[in-house]
Amino acid sequence: MSGRREQLVAAFREARETGDPALLAEAALALPRGQGFGAHPGEVPAYLHEALLAATDDRTRARLLAGLARAWVYGGEAARAADFAAGAQELAAGLDDPALTADVLDAALLARWGPDDFAERVRLAARLETVSAHLADPEARLTAHLWRLTTAWECLDLVSVRRQLRGLELLDAEAGSPRVTFFARSRQAMHALVAGDLDLAAALLDEVVEVGRTLAEADVEAVVHSLAADLARQRGDTGALRAEAAGFEGYGDAEGIVSVLAEAAVFWLDAGEPDRAGAVVDRLPRPAELPEDVDLLLTVSCVAYVAAATGRADLAAECADVLTPYAGRAVLNAAAVSFHGVVDDALARATDDPSRQAAALAAYRRIGARWWADRLGAPPAAAAPVRRRAHLRPSGETWTVGWEGATFPLPDLRGLHHLRQLLANPGVEVAAADLAGAAGGPRDADLGPVLDDAARRAYGVRLAELDAEIEEADAWSDTGRSERAVLERQALLEELGRATGLAGRDRRSGATAERARTAVRKTIAAVLARVERRDPAFARLLRDTVRTGTVCVAEPDPARPVAWVLSAESPAP
Repeated sequence: MSGRREQLVAAFREARETGDPALLAEAALALPRGQGFGAHPGEVPAYLHEALLAATDDRTRARLLAGLARAWVYGGEAARAADFAAGAQELAAGLDDPALTADVLDAALLARWGPDDFAERVRLAARLETVSAHLADPEARLTAHLWRLTTAWECLDLVSVRRQLRGLELLDAEAGSPRVTFFARSRQAMHALVAGDLDLAAALLDEVVEVGRTLAEADVEAVVHSLAADLARQRGDTGALRAEAAGFEGYGDAEGIVSVLAEAAVFWLDAGEPDRAGAVVDRLPRPAELPEDVDLLLTVSCVAYVAAATGRADLAAECADVLTPYAGRAVLNAAAVSFHGVVDDALARATDDPSRQAAALAAYRRIGARWWADRLGAPPAAAAPVRRRAHLRPSGETWTVGWEGATFPLPDLRGLHHLRQLLANPGVEVAAADLAGAAGGPRDADLGPVLDDAARRAYGVRLAELDAEIEEADAWSDTGRSERAVLERQALLEELGRATGLAGRDRRSGATAERARTAVRKTIAAVLARVERRDPAFARLLRDTVRTGTVCVAEPDPARPVAWVLSAESPAP
């Protein structure tokens, strides 16, 4: 790859000689593509800055600012990227250019890749997906899928993970681009490894290696070796794992990349070399000294695993201090390149806390990560589940929400009152009309069913047509036609679902119960969206506990016992 970088630098210098600002900008923008993730950026930022000073229009300036943000993030110095990314967004906001908007959103996401920026990253990724959906450029759509896939993995949203993997698969079929194929297959291989399908993972890895040979992509080797190391770990192939550990350690030392060295330590430990693993973590910075960037959770989780296994109790405790605010998150290598378990797993090893172990096991079982669950082991048979204290209570003019020791304030919202009433009466069904304060009030006029008989018959006819169309398209291997028909069928079924209640009964438009159901659902959803921005794991607990509809109920999970503090006085039973 050094040869590729030298070619890009030579092209920049040739462009400089022409004195053409546009040519200089294009040559400068090609330079970050030759950077390996985490490697020293060298003179790339300087070349981009030179082109920025020579630029004559805002579109070019925005692209160069985005390029500077990428160069610093890929160069392992993400703190320098934020101002450049913000400047790119500011310039792009004044231009009606969706392709430019997608480009600067990608740079903004890179600059906000720290663990504390998760909520902002979700927002930016959703916006990027919306913008890119209307662009024909497969690179923009690829970038959007990768970001949505990464944020889905971060919060262990497996439904969204599968949707983005399907999107990558369709893009690969449509684009005919080796680069798209590389990213689609590598992310499918990562998913196969999480699911424990090692044969599929190995087959996909072979494809990744083959197509990677055709690409001038800086991170091909990093992706290949990350997947190969994970495959060796799960297969118990200590010989292959030792080779990967040596490679990771050598590269990490040569480039000064702490996260790569932390991974090397894990591989040495699992390859049966605990002394060498310990020697690697001993020369790394202390956990509290690490920057809060994309590599923080990966690095500290790896160090915690090795420290706990090699008797470094003080180091393990330091890791736990750093990781505790991020409980409930997945640990990833970069943009969903590889999966390194969940934060609760590292905390369980570092603290011997059975509640952390139970939380990690619950997460692994929910996403089907059998290898990860098996290696953590079952919780002690005699250990009862630990009840964690959680707050959802009014505090003057605001509310206190969140886990004990990690609460945060929210404004007084109607949805908080609904949640508090349900949580105070677990297992008790409460009519949405009662929650909404509509009980005993005047009833709206009943305007009849949302769908009349003629509309229902038309829906049925169209569903039958779509079933036949899907069957025919599948028989002819016409995936595009089949996919369109499936999406239309799902939309029709969702519309029918909105028009019917329990047991297929018609919903009555204008009825008080229906209006209350909609109002309660929306107000609780608005609260959960606010909670998710502050603590995704706590929001997921609330979603898993509370069921809304015409009748609402809180159904606690016995495997995750919670002592709800719903007032300033005492927790709920």
